[in-house]
Amino acid sequence: MTDESKDPPKEEREIYVDPRHTEHAFDLPFWRDNEKLWALDVPTEEMQIDELRWILDIPFWENEQGDIVIAPNEVIQNADQYPGHRDRINGGDTSFPLDIMKNRKGKWLTLDGLHRLVKLVLEGASTVQVRKIPPELIHLTARNNV
Repeated sequence: MTDESKDPPKEEREIYVDPRHTEHAFDLPFWRDNEKLWALDVPTEEMQIDELRWILDIPFWENEQGDIVIAPNEVIQNADQYPGHRDRINGGDTSFPLDIMKNRKGKWLTLDGLHRLVKLVLEGASTVQVRKIPPELIHLTARNNV
């Protein structure tokens, strides 16, 4: 039996991020805390799902190695190839609104709820409940000590 505390630290691998993901990112200077995001007092409104469909072609999800290379449409087309994302989609509670904000290109992008959006698309929904997060509030969602 080996004492793992004496083993040398494993070399950390740099995470690969598909350039299409980076092109559509928010460029926030901090990591978000979803609990703080959910606590924001922002009204819910209905939105056409078609306004968000573009997101399905952008790699926003991680593969098993932690690389950000999976687009939601890849999971939609081959759900069994991505069991983790498939299960999150199937288990998503669509009674909660999506939290969205405009990205640096001026397009609505999910801050929270992409798996729920995919579930709604698969169910054939035409509208979704959203909370449009104003950019001036996003700093309130920063994680502590990060």
